[in-house]
Amino acid sequence: MTSSKISYFVLVSFLSLSLSGESIQYSGISYTSSNEDYKEVFPNTTQLADSLTITISAHLEQNTSLNPNLRLEGSESFKDGSYSIVIGLDHESVTTRNLASQCSRIFRLGIQVIVFNIQDQQVVSITPVSKRYPYLDSLINGGCNSNDKRIELLRFAALFYGIEIQQKDYKKYISLTNNEMIELVKNQSIESNSYIKEDNILGIVINQVLDTKLEDIKNTNFFVGIADVQIGDLAFEQMSGNKEFTKNLTFTDSFGDFQKESYKVWAGQQFSKWFADTFEYPLIPYVKGRALGENITLKFENANEAVNLRLPTLDFGFVINVKGFKKVKLDESKLREAFAWAAFSSIEFHNVGIKKLSEINLKNIQTSEVNKGYSVDDWQKFNIAQNRIMKDYVANLEKLDKKWLKKASKTSTKEFKKHSNLIKKNIRL
Repeated sequence: MTSSKISYFVLVSFLSLSLSGESIQYSGISYTSSNEDYKEVFPNTTQLADSLTITISAHLEQNTSLNPNLRLEGSESFKDGSYSIVIGLDHESVTTRNLASQCSRIFRLGIQVIVFNIQDQQVVSITPVSKRYPYLDSLINGGCNSNDKRIELLRFAALFYGIEIQQKDYKKYISLTNNEMIELVKNQSIESNSYIKEDNILGIVINQVLDTKLEDIKNTNFFVGIADVQIGDLAFEQMSGNKEFTKNLTFTDSFGDFQKESYKVWAGQQFSKWFADTFEYPLIPYVKGRALGENITLKFENANEAVNLRLPTLDFGFVINVKGFKKVKLDESKLREAFAWAAFSSIEFHNVGIKKLSEINLKNIQTSEVNKGYSVDDWQKFNIAQNRIMKDYVANLEKLDKKWLKKASKTSTKEFKKHSNLIKKNIRL
């Protein structure tokens, strides 16, 4: 055997041994909450946790060949292995709105798949995943204040497990105990493989765990993410219901107050999602309380301990500025009205902690016709418009559509290409 071949063999063997000596410990489900009683924050998810844990673990065990470095033994602790991967439940919420003739309820779930270095408890990557499902319910006593907790639990179970349950079939489920109801939903999902479908939240999360490879995260020391999400004074007053619009109910708390941090987390996570989908390049998303200590608190249901993870210092980052919103009536007839809902933002690119490198001002306009007298949720339109700003911006970083740029910004083609190339060069795309 020649010297070069011997050297190559030794090098490959050394690398293989190094990687085989390290692993990623799957550490189960946790809750990303600073609240001492996380069961108050996640009243439905905590009831589903045991069922979800069994389902996720069983699927991972059946597919260990897809990720040989993933350790499943003793997954009650985050202290085993070189790295740990955790399914961090970020939020659950139900937004209710009275539509005069019906109640609109939107069920939302948010999860973060978090990988961190066990030795120094520093986050290596965070992948946000979210899902929503709308329901229309009949009014009770003319209002929407009444909410059946059993039905709420059933709907969250269906949202996690990816099955649709018709309202006419609810009685069959809610006649059971909570555990029996959850078990029935789980079994139906497993039989139909609904839980693992790529567009279902559980399937996305499981596949993310299986796709997290040791060689991709090992020795990670270059971080790009959302440096900040800033809400301008006008936008804040508008979303708080202090201007021409009612409150942005999607991001209000149980007292009906607009939650600025919740909106910022949503915007940052959506931007991170679009970026990862487009470039297969994970960003560190905006995390609630980043400015208050730059850590994430994880709480494990089956362990009397919590872990505070350090967020990495970003090398480069995006700053999303949400500036304001405007609604305009475009046209009307005897029966119909046409409206436009516009969101205005800018996106900055920073060498974090040093200087801003570039900025682009953007807008998106959503239009729709409605029947006269029909109640329209303005904030549903505005939220879509803001999300489209971020999604379209990322898509055009990859490949510029000049027609989009002309509608979305006053920036010239030359300036946008310069902006895009600057980002790609600095973050090594």
